[in-house]
Amino acid sequence: MSNHVVTKLNDQTIIKLLYDLEDRLGGSIQVHVGTNIDRDNIDRLRARKRASYFITRAVYKAPDNALNVQIPRTHAGQASPYYDDITLHIEPGRGATANLIFLVNEIIENNVKLISPQSVRNPSDELTVLQTEIAGLADLHQKMVADTSELRQKLESDYTEQRSILEQRRTRVLEELAEVERASAERISAEEAKLAERIAQVDASDHMFARRKLREDITLEVRESLARPVSSTQSSYKLLLVTLCSMAAIGGCAYLAFESFESFISLAASSSVDVADLLARAGAQATNVQMPATVPKDNTFLLWLMAVRGFLLSAVAVGFTCYIVSMFRTSYDEDVRSLRELQRYGMDINRASWVIETAMEMTTKEGAALPERWIEGATAGLFQVSSNKDSEVNSLSALGAVMGLGPEVSVGPEGAHFKLSPKAAKKAAADSD
Repeated sequence: MSNHVVTKLNDQTIIKLLYDLEDRLGGSIQVHVGTNIDRDNIDRLRARKRASYFITRAVYKAPDNALNVQIPRTHAGQASPYYDDITLHIEPGRGATANLIFLVNEIIENNVKLISPQSVRNPSDELTVLQTEIAGLADLHQKMVADTSELRQKLESDYTEQRSILEQRRTRVLEELAEVERASAERISAEEAKLAERIAQVDASDHMFARRKLREDITLEVRESLARPVSSTQSSYKLLLVTLCSMAAIGGCAYLAFESFESFISLAASSSVDVADLLARAGAQATNVQMPATVPKDNTFLLWLMAVRGFLLSAVAVGFTCYIVSMFRTSYDEDVRSLRELQRYGMDINRASWVIETAMEMTTKEGAALPERWIEGATAGLFQVSSNKDSEVNSLSALGAVMGLGPEVSVGPEGAHFKLSPKAAKKAAADSD
């Protein structure tokens, strides 16, 4: 058994000591505050912010009861307001070893300040208690200095190790970057060599590939244009609007013309009935020849007015109908003409490209001279819009045009001579302009 004298311990310090012993060695603890309390109340007592002295007895029991630590809250068997005793009961027969005893004493020293028995002259002397506290604080200061020095050395060692690791990592990253940069430079050099070779090939091809690519692009655009509607959406809307307006005008004019003719027929029928009635009454009253009290009105002017209005409205309706038909025909002709021009343009592009390639191949590669007649025949009619006015004039049509002016022709040894009258000369000059 060994006994340690400490200054008066509060409840929180005792519970911390018991928990440290239990955590590191195992075993069980008991806390009494006049009666044994459970873990919840122990934790509740430990959580108090204010120091308390409720515990009357505390016990720690090691596994297999090899040893136990008791805090009876007395000093030398007597209650003391200044000191507590910590008693260590050792049972060697139950497995208590020197290492276990040393560890228990070390845990006790780490949690409380021990008092040497030689430093206590009079337990009731307050000066002795203060000296004991100062001695404990000095020991604690030395321990804190030692711990601080050890911690500083550990931090310096960790810092040196971390710095070494970072330097190694930095060196490795720099080496990897240098390797990547070297590989990139080699790849760029290889790509530049390939690009230079490709540029030389393109320059040596006499722009043949560029021209073929341009021809393919133009042909593709022409095909896409042929696939799309010729007229735009805005033009279609305008055509639809004009058509609807014209149809409305035709319907209105037709309805008004029909009403005019109906009125004309009704008025003509009523006039004929009035005349017949008048003749009948005149025959029946032959003995008394008198003029009728009411003579039918002459509706001839109104009849002709109705007829003229009906004819005019019918003419307007027919005119609108002809306008719609001509508009649709013109729109259809324009669409067909545009499609034909696009088709001819695409064919002219391919034909012109073939002529250029053939001419360049024969002149640059074979060194041959192209005949002018072949060039004129190959390029005849390229990109020309066909029209009656600009059609090609042959010798027969030219002779017919001259003879149509009515000239006087004389043929002799010096050739043919044409003599035009002043009127024919003016007409020829106007046609030439």
